[in-house]
Amino acid sequence: MAGIINKISITAKNMFDQLGIQSKKNVKNLSSHISPVQFQRLRQDVLSWRDCIREAENAWYPHRVKMQQLYNDTVLNAHVSACMERRKDLTLLRDFEVYNQDGTENEDIEKLFEQSWFTDIVSYCLDAQFYGYSLVALGDIVNNQFKDITTVRRWNVSPDRLNVSSLTYGVTGYSFIEPPYADWHIYASTPSETGVGSCGFGLLYKVGIYEIFLRNLLGYNGDFVEMFAQPYRIGKTMKTEESERAELAQALQDMGSSGWAIVDPSDTIEFLESALGGTGFQGYDNLEKRCQQYISKVILGHADALDSTSGKLGATQGEDNPIYQAIQDKQTRDGKYIENIVNGQLIPKLRNLGFSIPDGVVFKYSNNAETEEKKDKAVKFAKQLSAVAVDLKNAGIGIDEQYFTEETGIPVYVNMQTMPSVPMNKLREKTKAKLDKLYAVK
Repeated sequence: MAGIINKISITAKNMFDQLGIQSKKNVKNLSSHISPVQFQRLRQDVLSWRDCIREAENAWYPHRVKMQQLYNDTVLNAHVSACMERRKDLTLLRDFEVYNQDGTENEDIEKLFEQSWFTDIVSYCLDAQFYGYSLVALGDIVNNQFKDITTVRRWNVSPDRLNVSSLTYGVTGYSFIEPPYADWHIYASTPSETGVGSCGFGLLYKVGIYEIFLRNLLGYNGDFVEMFAQPYRIGKTMKTEESERAELAQALQDMGSSGWAIVDPSDTIEFLESALGGTGFQGYDNLEKRCQQYISKVILGHADALDSTSGKLGATQGEDNPIYQAIQDKQTRDGKYIENIVNGQLIPKLRNLGFSIPDGVVFKYSNNAETEEKKDKAVKFAKQLSAVAVDLKNAGIGIDEQYFTEETGIPVYVNMQTMPSVPMNKLREKTKAKLDKLYAVK
């Protein structure tokens, strides 16, 4: 069987080569080597959810096709999509710096990365956390920028074989870690949870089971509202003529909006209401909330990370809030993940493609939360030390200025006229831009 599959894959590859797909030699995007075959979307249930992992863990011919079919439907859920977007925004909205080997900031490379193409690369790489892996095609370079950053279809990408096949379930293909394709593609992978396969299955597999229940609950809830929430209309008549009975039936059917009917004294119209109509929906609502909380836990680290309100957790607010801690942990983890990809893959490949990037350059996200925490602690200590200085002064005792500066890092000037001034032309361009933006706000 394995030999037959291999022969079919090789035959298909040769066929597409003869049709001219290989002759294009588009090394910048392996998507051009994928055959234009529509990817089927199938109904997903608990059984198909289990089949995904069986296919991915196959000992001889593992594939991720069924798994990606599941994920394509999973991300259509509004709650799942919102959690994913929130998780990605934690990294996409962060500030970053690029440092030279001597520790100085490299503003030229920072400007290079402050472009939409870099944001797209980071976004696609972050998707690997959910899907298990991402293969990003850089595409053409125009004016020192990548104009068509795309992600290669995951169902044609084999993380176990590190290649892209022209057809799904193909076992041969084009290796994206070898020339000539390596420099034009960024491969973002995740650690394997079980040791089976070369990368993980992604968070969406854990989310998938709860999303399947949510999807079914929507249908169940709709059926419940249709059957029990609306009164059941009953018409009683003594008429025997079919045309007359049809008129009453039509009147019952058309009562959706300000309905009315002309009836004989012997005709009766009743509305039968169900006792379940008022509270029966709560069973669906309760299960829906629990499934959404599980999804939030998996993606954001806390059940209330997406839907929490101020003061909900009582006294535990700010940095001591477990929601805040969970969000910060995810942000730090994803930040280190992207830093490794940028420093380990993107920067070396940009050099190979002709970008002028010095050796030893390091990309790093700004840890604004940690910086603000240090500032707050420093300010608090300075206030305490200032209070001590005031008490000493009132007692006729002075405090050494040098000691105060060494302990707090705040220069102290007894004579305000001796304070040094910093000319604007001495400021770095980036600092001047921030100041201009700050003073521009009315």
